Amino acid sequence: MTLNNFISRLSWRQIILHSIAFWFFIHAFETFSYLTDTKLVELFRHSNEQITGKTLEKNGMSVANMSDLLIGASVAGFIGLGVAFTISLAISIKRHWLWVNSIIALLIMFIPVRFGYLHWHYLKQIFWAPGEIFNNTKIEFIINGIILLTIGLLIFFWRLSNQFIKNNRQVAA
Repeated sequence: MTLNNFISRLSWRQIILHSIAFWFFIHAFETFSYLTDTKLVELFRHSNEQITGKTLEKNGMSVANMSDLLIGASVAGFIGLGVAFTISLAISIKRHWLWVNSIIALLIMFIPVRFGYLHWHYLKQIFWAPGEIFNNTKIEFIINGIILLTIGLLIFFWRLSNQFIKNNRQVAA
């Protein structure tokens, strides 16, 4: 494959759409990870005071619980990125698209994930709003995770997004 042929097979549409799907997968997996310690999540959400070691002890928890939850959420985000990359790569291979597009999308998302620049704290209020109608933390996080995961899957598998990637012609304005 010549360099010109390689460059012509790069699809910025696929890279952008799959990067967005990666973003949804990362946050879906992070959302599901909060289900591992809903008691601690409840404590943080409903406490009007600063959470200290004494507050944790009073509720039968320790700093280790908090550390486990935060590390688990970070690891879950990377697992979500890995799952999304695997799906992206499988789609690229199945549709005979250049597999390097999936690797570029992975690299584009890996750096912000690694350094925490996904601006989730701004968008969390929007994407976690549907689950707030429930009065149960577990159901809330399950619903919110399912919504995020569904959006990511739609971006990967929806016919219109795949047609958009396949169609390399520029739309006239």
